[in-house]
Amino acid sequence: MSDKNTLSKFEEFFDTTPMSIIIVQDIHKIVYGNTPFFKSSGYSFEDLSETTLDDLIHEDDKQVIQERIKLLESGKKPESTMQLRFVRKDGTVALTRIFAYDIIFNGKPSRILAGVNISAEPLVEQSPEFVNSLLQTLTTYSELGFWVDDINDHTVFINDRLCDYLGYSLDEIRDRPITDFFHPDSQELYYQILKDRIEKNQPASSYELVLINKEGRPNTFRVTGSLLYDRLGTPIGSVGFFTNIEATKKLSLTVSVLNKYALFSKFKDLSSFWENVLHDLSDIYYADGGMIFLDGDILAEQGEFSKKFNPQEILEDIAKKGENIIHCKGNCDHISTKTKSATISVLHINQLPAGFILLTSKLENLFYPEDLDLILAFSSQISLNYEHHFSFLQSEEEREFVSVLLDILSHDFLNANTSVHGYLELLNQFAETENPEKLKTYIQRSLSVVERSERILQTVQQLTKIQKERKVRKSVVIKPVLESAIKVQESMFYDKQVDFKVTCGKNLSAIAGDLLQNVFENIINNGIKYTDGKEVKLEIVCTEVEIDQEKKTEIQFIDHGMGIPDEDKPLFFKRLSRGDHRFQTGSGLGLYMARILVNSYGGSIRFENRIQDDYTQGTVVVIILPRG
Repeated sequence: MSDKNTLSKFEEFFDTTPMSIIIVQDIHKIVYGNTPFFKSSGYSFEDLSETTLDDLIHEDDKQVIQERIKLLESGKKPESTMQLRFVRKDGTVALTRIFAYDIIFNGKPSRILAGVNISAEPLVEQSPEFVNSLLQTLTTYSELGFWVDDINDHTVFINDRLCDYLGYSLDEIRDRPITDFFHPDSQELYYQILKDRIEKNQPASSYELVLINKEGRPNTFRVTGSLLYDRLGTPIGSVGFFTNIEATKKLSLTVSVLNKYALFSKFKDLSSFWENVLHDLSDIYYADGGMIFLDGDILAEQGEFSKKFNPQEILEDIAKKGENIIHCKGNCDHISTKTKSATISVLHINQLPAGFILLTSKLENLFYPEDLDLILAFSSQISLNYEHHFSFLQSEEEREFVSVLLDILSHDFLNANTSVHGYLELLNQFAETENPEKLKTYIQRSLSVVERSERILQTVQQLTKIQKERKVRKSVVIKPVLESAIKVQESMFYDKQVDFKVTCGKNLSAIAGDLLQNVFENIINNGIKYTDGKEVKLEIVCTEVEIDQEKKTEIQFIDHGMGIPDEDKPLFFKRLSRGDHRFQTGSGLGLYMARILVNSYGGSIRFENRIQDDYTQGTVVVIILPRG
C-alpha cells in the first residue's frame, strides 16, 4: 500500500469484515479506522486527530505495548499476535485478539492492527463455523485456558489448554455445565458474578475461581470474562480466559502466613499459635485434616485418625530414616482409613527432629510436587520462629531474674547494712560506759540484723539455684515431699500447735524438680504465720484432675487464717509485694519464687477463698502441675 488510492481498494473489504482495523504511524498516531472499529469503539473519524493508540489500551496492558515498541526500536520483530483490553470511548472494556502487520501507508512505514472482539457481540453475530474456526485459531497455541458457555451454563467451547489443566477430553466436557468443574465456593461466586453482569450491565470483569481437575485436585485460576449478547442485546452466554495461578498463589499465601506468625515471638501466650498455623495451612493446601506434633505433645489437631496412629513412632521413624518430608498416596491406613493422601514435614528444634506438621486429605492426589517443597520450607521456617519465641521469653525471664537480685541487694541488703552500721556506732559511743544492759541490747540488735542479712544472701543463693533448675523437670512423688516440708515447718513454729490433715495418694506424682519442697514450705509457712492464735488448722489435699483433656495433679493448701482480700490476691505473686499492712512481716519474695518455680514446671498457682464469698474465713492455695 503506497497511497490513499491504493487503500481505497480495500476499504470495502475492511468495512465488511467483523474485525476492527486501525493503521498506526509514528508508533502512537492513529491515521485510519474502519467502520467496525468506529462502531465498536464509539469513536468518530474526527476523534482520531486527538486520540492515540495509548488512549485505546487499558492501563494494565500498556506495558505490553511498551515492550513491543522497545523491540521495534531495537530493530527486532515482535510477535504478530497479542491479546489486549481495549477501552471504548464510554470507558467500557473489550477483550480483543490483535493481529499486527508492517505496511507502507501514504509512503510511510506503518502498522495495521486487526482486532477480534472476543468479549462481546461481534463474535456471536458470525456463523457458528466462523466462530468455531476463529476460536480454534486464537486459542490453539495460547498459554491461557479459554471457555465459552451459553446462558444455561452449558459448555459451548473449551480449548485444549484448559482440557489439559482439568485432565478431561473435550468430549467429556462438552455440553456439561461449567460449574460442574468448580469448587463449591467458586460456584456461588460465579453465579453472583453472572447475576451482577446481567443486572448491572457489566461488560467484563476479572476474578478468581477454583476448578477441580479429574483427579480431584483443586487449582486456582485468574479469570477474565465477559458476557456474550445477541443482536437484540440479550445475554446468550459468557466467555472467559483462564490463567492457572495455583503455584504462585500458594507461594504468596505461604509466605504471608510465615510473616504473620513470625510476629508470634512477641507474645507469651501460645495457646492458639499452632491451631492457627494448622488452620491456615489447611486452607492454602485444601487439606481436610491434619496435626501438629511437637516435643511429645499434640499441639493442634483436625479430623479423624486411626487408633494405630502413633505420632511419636512416626517421628522416631522419620528421624531414623533422616527424611525431612514424607508423602503418602493411596495407602495411608496407618493415619486413617479415610485418608488417601498426606504429607508429614519435620519440625526441627535446635537442629534435631522434634515434631512434624501433618496435612491429610480424602483425595488420593491432593498434593503437587511443588506443594511438598513449599510445605517443607514452611516447616523449616516456622521451626525457627518457634525457637525465636522461646529465646525471646527466656531473655525476658533472665532480665527479670537479674532485676530481682538487684532489688534484693540494693534494697533489703543495703538496709540491713545501714542498720548494722548504726548499731555499731552506738556501741562505740557506749563502749566506755558502765551500762552493760544497753550494750547488750545493741549487740543483740546487731546480731539480729546480721542474721537477716544472712537470710537475704541465702535467698539470693536460692534464686540462683531456681534459675538453674527451671529447665530441669522430672517425675516427683508428691507425698514424701509434702511430709518433708511439714517436718521442717513444724520445727520453726515451736510456739504454735499445728494440726495437719493430709490427704494424698501414696503414688500420686507430678512433673517438677528438687525445689518443689521449697514451694510447699513457703505456702505452709504463710498458712501458719498468718493464722492468729496458738492453734492452727492446715489441710492439704492432693488429687488427680483432667483439664482440657490432659491429666494434671492438683495440690490444695487450705488454712483457717486471716484470709486475703480478692483485690490483693494477684499482688502476692509479684516480687517484693506483701499485700496490705497485715502481711508486712515477710520479705515479699516467697510467693514470687513459688510462682516462678511452678511456672517453670509447666504448672500454675492461684488463691481461692476457703468460704467462697468470705475471704476472712481462710485461704486455699491451689497448685496444678503436669501429671507425672
